[in-house]
Amino acid sequence: MTMAKQESEAGPIEGRVSIWWRTRRTRVVTLLGVGILGTVLGLMGAVYMLNRPTGVPACNVTIQKGMSVSQIAQLLHRKGIIRSPRLLQVYSVINGTSRRLTAGVHPFHGGMTAWQVLLELRVGRDVTRDVTIPEGLRREQTVHLLAEALDLDEDMLLKITSDAAFCRKLGVEADNLEGYLFPETYKFSLMMDEVQVVGLLVKHFFTVFDSAMQARARQLGLSVHEVVTLASIVEGEARLDSERPVISAVYHNRLKRRMCLQADPTVQYAIADGPRRLFNRDYRIDSPYNTYRHQGLPPGPILSPGEASLRGVLHPADVDYLYFVARGDGSHLFSRTVKEHQEAKRKTRWARRRTWRRSSTD
Repeated sequence: MTMAKQESEAGPIEGRVSIWWRTRRTRVVTLLGVGILGTVLGLMGAVYMLNRPTGVPACNVTIQKGMSVSQIAQLLHRKGIIRSPRLLQVYSVINGTSRRLTAGVHPFHGGMTAWQVLLELRVGRDVTRDVTIPEGLRREQTVHLLAEALDLDEDMLLKITSDAAFCRKLGVEADNLEGYLFPETYKFSLMMDEVQVVGLLVKHFFTVFDSAMQARARQLGLSVHEVVTLASIVEGEARLDSERPVISAVYHNRLKRRMCLQADPTVQYAIADGPRRLFNRDYRIDSPYNTYRHQGLPPGPILSPGEASLRGVLHPADVDYLYFVARGDGSHLFSRTVKEHQEAKRKTRWARRRTWRRSSTD
């Protein structure tokens, strides 16, 4: 066989292979195209189905601070607001809002798509509530008030307000925050947790007890804690703002003379079932807070004093009184000597008894 004949015989075979290969490639491309188109259409259909409004009734959903996109998506899915948590997460990445979703009480309704839900989550919806903390509350009373008003965990509040490490983190040199949960009317965000709420109260204390007050405390030879402790006793005794500096002066004078303070509010703090009417046996209770038995200040505050009592301690009246007794109408009689004090007690005895009777029947 000649070379020319071999070449002529090979030509038709190669031609058939080339045609077959082109046909096969066309089929593959066509199949791939159909597959991709089908996948895209399927995804579009799935997205459409998952993005449809759920039709649930209008409702508010609280998004807590610190919640991740995943947690928010799962919460909204449980509430029936969205059909797919994953779709909302994907949308948040596409939209670039994964880190800008806001805490607060967000309104949703059944006609919203997942995309519209995501846009709502970008709107600031912080809700606040005014809460008034009166002067003279103990730590446990303040904690209960905050827990009730702000729907917080009371046990958690008690725990952190008695955590020495947490106290020092807030700048309080004490083992608990008795006396430092400053009485005031606050505007709290409902998104604040227990730590944030307590931190706000203590921060406000140091706003009031500013550098000028701290300098005055040093002039008197008192620490901040000692001022707050004495102010809490003044708060427990005083009913009239005009008397706070005078009552403060009595205690300053007794401290200078190394006399027992003999402050009833400290005994109230020492007894398990106080505050209530005190009896003779109560004054004998063995407690470092019983200032009838122990000289000097008690270990710490017995309640939260207000600004007027703090200023009264820092700026006591220029008087030499050592005693005072309640008249029964909120005011007091002040005395310099034991004899004067005994006479004042005799004058006010009946008035005080009437006051106790009225308070016990209320």
